[in-house]
Amino acid sequence: MTKISFELWGLDLLEPMGFILNMVMCLICVILYMRLRNQQSSDFTRYWINFFWLFAVSTFFGGFSHLLFNYLGMLGKIPGWLAAVLAISSIEMAVATQYPDRLITLKNAIRVKAVLALLLLSVDLQFTWVMIHTAIGLLIILGAASIHLIKMGESQFSFFLYGIAAMILTLPFRLGQIDPHLWFNRDDVSHLLMMLTLVLFYKGVKYTELTLRPAI
Repeated sequence: MTKISFELWGLDLLEPMGFILNMVMCLICVILYMRLRNQQSSDFTRYWINFFWLFAVSTFFGGFSHLLFNYLGMLGKIPGWLAAVLAISSIEMAVATQYPDRLITLKNAIRVKAVLALLLLSVDLQFTWVMIHTAIGLLIILGAASIHLIKMGESQFSFFLYGIAAMILTLPFRLGQIDPHLWFNRDDVSHLLMMLTLVLFYKGVKYTELTLRPAI
């Protein structure tokens, strides 16, 4: 994939679109975080609040890791990737609150999964580990739980499935290595679809907060 390079203030910079779209995602996360923070919240929502501010941190550093890659290299990816791992774990913790009879066991499993992902990153600094951690958290944990809860009458969890579906739409571009344009590559497609995912997740949290059941 060809990366756009440009000079600004004497610096040799990369991927302006990657930087811009990460900053937009960061702003969206901050806005959604502020909206949720001002509401009376359950444990479920509080974990989602943690997700939004952690993902804001992830996208903020992610934007600069694109822009300053010539200077920071792979080390510049670490802050954003660490925040992303913790953000996904926050979603998993939110899901765990919907199963109070297994809450402690689920939380311990989530912690072990996060530690394992961080250990793998420490010995092999590759985005692959973040992707695997994210796929398990969203597709398996959030996705499966949402399907189950919808069957139990919690129709608002459909928003989470729609959000996951938006993310899945990025796969043809990534697997097929399809870049629609030099200034709009597969990463940019992913960033735009992620923005849609964030809004859908917010709606799911908002309506779940209004209709949350004390037990399943």
